[in-house]
Amino acid sequence: MALKTFVKVSTVNNLSDARYCAGMEVNLIGFNLEKENSNYISPENFKELTEWLSGVQYVAEFEKYSSTEIIDTINAYKADYIQTSEITQVEDLTRSGLPLILKTNVNNLGQLPAALEIDYLLITSDEDELSEEQIKKISDVANHFNVLVGTGITDQNVEVIVKETNASGIALQGGDELRPGYKDYDELADILEALEEEDY
Repeated sequence: MALKTFVKVSTVNNLSDARYCAGMEVNLIGFNLEKENSNYISPENFKELTEWLSGVQYVAEFEKYSSTEIIDTINAYKADYIQTSEITQVEDLTRSGLPLILKTNVNNLGQLPAALEIDYLLITSDEDELSEEQIKKISDVANHFNVLVGTGITDQNVEVIVKETNASGIALQGGDELRPGYKDYDELADILEALEEEDY
Protein backbone atom coordinates (compact mmCIF):
# COMPACT_ATOMS: atom_id res chain seq x y z
CA MET A 1 0.00 0.00 0.00
CA ALA A 2 1.59 3.26 -1.15
CA LEU A 3 1.82 6.50 0.81
CA LYS A 4 0.20 9.73 -0.34
CA THR A 5 3.44 11.72 -0.19
CA PHE A 6 7.22 11.24 -0.27
CA VAL A 7 8.53 10.21 3.15
CA LYS A 8 12.02 10.12 4.67
CA VAL A 9 12.56 8.59 8.10
CA SER A 10 15.70 9.91 9.80
CA THR A 11 18.05 8.46 12.43
CA VAL A 12 16.91 4.86 12.14
CA ASN A 13 19.03 2.76 14.52
CA ASN A 14 17.29 -0.60 14.76
CA LEU A 15 15.82 -3.35 12.61
CA SER A 16 12.28 -2.87 13.95
CA ASP A 17 12.10 0.71 12.63
CA ALA A 18 13.87 -0.17 9.40
CA ARG A 19 11.58 -3.09 8.55
CA TYR A 20 8.44 -1.24 9.58
CA CYS A 21 9.36 1.77 7.42
CA ALA A 22 10.23 -0.38 4.43
CA GLY A 23 6.97 -2.28 4.86
CA MET A 24 5.05 1.01 4.89
CA GLU A 25 6.83 1.92 1.63
CA VAL A 26 8.64 5.03 2.83
CA ASN A 27 11.05 6.39 0.21
CA LEU A 28 14.19 7.09 2.21
CA ILE A 29 15.61 5.66 5.44
CA GLY A 30 18.40 7.68 7.08
CA PHE A 31 21.25 6.31 9.21
CA ASN A 32 23.68 8.42 11.24
CA LEU A 33 27.24 7.47 10.28
CA GLU A 34 29.19 9.59 12.79
CA LYS A 35 31.00 7.38 15.31
CA GLU A 36 30.52 9.88 18.16
CA ASN A 37 26.73 9.98 17.68
CA SER A 38 24.50 7.93 20.01
CA ASN A 39 22.58 6.66 16.96
CA TYR A 40 25.74 5.65 15.05
CA ILE A 41 25.38 2.74 12.65
CA SER A 42 28.61 0.91 11.82
CA PRO A 43 29.27 -0.49 8.33
CA GLU A 44 28.59 -3.97 9.73
CA ASN A 45 25.27 -2.92 11.31
CA PHE A 46 24.31 -1.04 8.15
CA LYS A 47 24.88 -4.18 6.08
CA GLU A 48 22.93 -6.35 8.52
CA LEU A 49 19.98 -3.94 8.62
CA THR A 50 19.75 -3.26 4.90
CA GLU A 51 19.97 -6.93 3.96
CA TRP A 52 16.46 -7.28 5.40
CA LEU A 53 15.03 -4.41 3.37
CA SER A 54 13.89 -3.77 -0.18
CA GLY A 55 12.22 -1.02 -2.15
CA VAL A 56 13.76 1.82 -0.14
CA GLN A 57 16.83 4.04 -0.56
CA TYR A 58 19.37 4.86 2.15
CA VAL A 59 20.62 8.24 3.37
CA ALA A 60 24.02 8.70 5.03
CA GLU A 61 23.30 11.35 7.67
CA PHE A 62 25.94 13.69 9.06
CA GLU A 63 25.75 16.54 11.57
CA LYS A 64 29.32 17.47 12.49
CA TYR A 65 31.78 15.74 10.16
CA SER A 66 33.89 17.73 7.71
CA SER A 67 33.48 17.17 3.97
CA THR A 68 36.64 15.06 3.94
CA GLU A 69 35.42 12.91 6.85
CA ILE A 70 32.05 12.42 5.15
CA ILE A 71 33.57 11.31 1.85
CA ASP A 72 36.00 8.98 3.64
CA THR A 73 33.16 7.49 5.69
CA ILE A 74 30.68 6.77 2.91
CA ASN A 75 33.18 4.58 1.10
CA ALA A 76 32.37 1.86 3.64
CA TYR A 77 28.60 2.06 3.04
CA LYS A 78 26.22 1.54 0.13
CA ALA A 79 24.31 4.78 0.57
CA ASP A 80 22.07 6.40 -2.06
CA TYR A 81 22.10 9.95 -0.62
CA ILE A 82 24.23 12.12 1.66
CA GLN A 83 22.61 14.45 4.19
CA THR A 84 24.52 17.37 5.68
CA SER A 85 23.57 20.29 7.90
CA GLU A 86 26.37 22.49 6.56
CA ILE A 87 25.59 24.58 3.50
CA THR A 88 29.32 25.23 3.05
CA GLN A 89 29.83 21.50 2.35
CA VAL A 90 27.43 21.27 -0.57
CA GLU A 91 29.97 22.10 -3.29
CA ASP A 92 32.56 19.63 -1.93
CA LEU A 93 30.00 16.86 -1.47
CA THR A 94 28.66 17.11 -5.01
CA ARG A 95 31.98 15.56 -6.03
CA SER A 96 30.96 12.34 -4.27
CA GLY A 97 28.53 11.71 -7.11
CA LEU A 98 25.67 11.02 -4.66
CA PRO A 99 22.54 13.18 -4.50
CA LEU A 100 22.47 15.58 -1.56
CA ILE A 101 19.99 16.51 1.14
CA LEU A 102 20.64 19.75 3.02
CA LYS A 103 19.09 19.93 6.49
CA THR A 104 18.40 23.45 7.75
CA ASN A 105 16.30 25.30 10.31
CA VAL A 106 13.20 27.15 9.14
CA ASN A 107 14.67 30.36 10.60
CA ASN A 108 17.63 30.13 8.20
CA LEU A 109 15.60 29.98 4.99
CA GLY A 110 16.18 33.65 4.21
CA GLN A 111 19.93 33.03 4.02
CA LEU A 112 19.78 30.29 1.38
CA PRO A 113 21.22 31.10 -2.05
CA ALA A 114 18.76 30.51 -4.87
CA ALA A 115 21.15 28.15 -6.66
CA LEU A 116 22.23 25.14 -4.65
CA GLU A 117 23.07 21.74 -6.11
CA ILE A 118 20.90 19.70 -3.77
CA ASP A 119 18.15 17.18 -4.38
CA TYR A 120 16.15 17.90 -1.23
CA LEU A 121 15.98 20.63 1.38
CA LEU A 122 14.95 19.16 4.75
CA ILE A 123 13.48 21.88 6.97
CA THR A 124 13.45 21.54 10.77
CA SER A 125 12.41 23.85 13.60
CA ASP A 126 13.02 24.31 17.32
CA GLU A 127 9.26 24.61 17.85
CA ASP A 128 6.64 21.85 17.87
CA GLU A 129 4.31 23.76 15.58
CA LEU A 130 4.78 25.79 12.42
CA SER A 131 3.42 29.34 12.41
CA GLU A 132 1.53 30.75 9.43
CA GLU A 133 4.58 32.91 8.68
CA GLN A 134 6.86 29.86 8.67
CA ILE A 135 4.47 27.93 6.42
CA LYS A 136 4.57 30.86 3.99
CA LYS A 137 8.40 30.89 4.11
CA ILE A 138 8.55 27.18 3.37
CA SER A 139 6.05 27.55 0.53
CA ASP A 140 8.20 30.28 -1.04
CA VAL A 141 11.35 28.15 -0.77
CA ALA A 142 9.49 25.20 -2.29
CA ASN A 143 9.39 27.17 -5.55
CA HIS A 144 13.16 26.65 -5.81
CA PHE A 145 13.85 23.36 -3.99
CA ASN A 146 12.28 19.96 -3.34
CA VAL A 147 11.30 20.54 0.28
CA LEU A 148 10.87 17.90 2.97
CA VAL A 149 9.07 19.27 6.02
CA GLY A 150 10.60 17.77 9.16
CA THR A 151 8.74 19.66 11.86
CA GLY A 152 5.25 20.43 13.14
CA ILE A 153 3.72 17.29 11.65
CA THR A 154 1.05 15.12 13.27
CA ASP A 155 -1.28 12.45 11.92
CA GLN A 156 -4.03 15.08 12.05
CA ASN A 157 -2.32 17.81 10.00
CA VAL A 158 0.19 16.02 7.76
CA GLU A 159 -1.80 16.31 4.54
CA VAL A 160 -2.66 19.96 5.21
CA ILE A 161 0.99 20.84 5.98
CA VAL A 162 2.21 19.21 2.77
CA LYS A 163 -0.43 21.06 0.74
CA GLU A 164 0.05 24.47 2.39
CA THR A 165 3.85 24.39 2.16
CA ASN A 166 3.93 22.95 -1.40
CA ALA A 167 6.40 20.44 0.00
CA SER A 168 7.63 17.44 -1.96
CA GLY A 169 7.24 15.33 1.18
CA ILE A 170 7.96 14.99 4.88
CA ALA A 171 10.78 13.81 7.15
CA LEU A 172 10.07 11.85 10.33
CA GLN A 173 12.31 10.56 13.14
CA GLY A 174 13.03 6.96 14.04
CA GLY A 175 13.65 6.06 17.66
CA ASP A 176 15.08 3.56 20.09
CA GLU A 177 13.65 0.11 20.67
CA LEU A 178 12.13 -0.51 24.11
CA ARG A 179 14.14 -3.76 24.00
CA PRO A 180 15.37 -5.75 20.99
CA GLY A 181 12.44 -6.50 18.70
CA TYR A 182 9.95 -4.42 20.69
CA LYS A 183 9.13 -0.92 19.50
CA ASP A 184 6.65 1.76 20.54
CA TYR A 185 5.94 3.41 17.18
CA ASP A 186 3.66 6.13 18.52
CA GLU A 187 3.65 9.19 16.28
CA LEU A 188 5.69 7.59 13.50
CA ALA A 189 3.10 4.87 12.95
CA ASP A 190 0.16 7.27 13.35
CA ILE A 191 1.50 9.61 10.68
CA LEU A 192 2.40 6.85 8.23
CA GLU A 193 -0.98 5.22 8.67
CA ALA A 194 -2.67 8.58 8.06
CA LEU A 195 -0.78 8.76 4.74
CA GLU A 196 -1.74 5.31 3.48
CA GLU A 197 -3.58 5.33 0.17
CA GLU A 198 -6.95 3.64 0.36
CA ASP A 199 -7.31 0.44 -1.66
CA TYR A 200 -10.39 0.25 -3.82
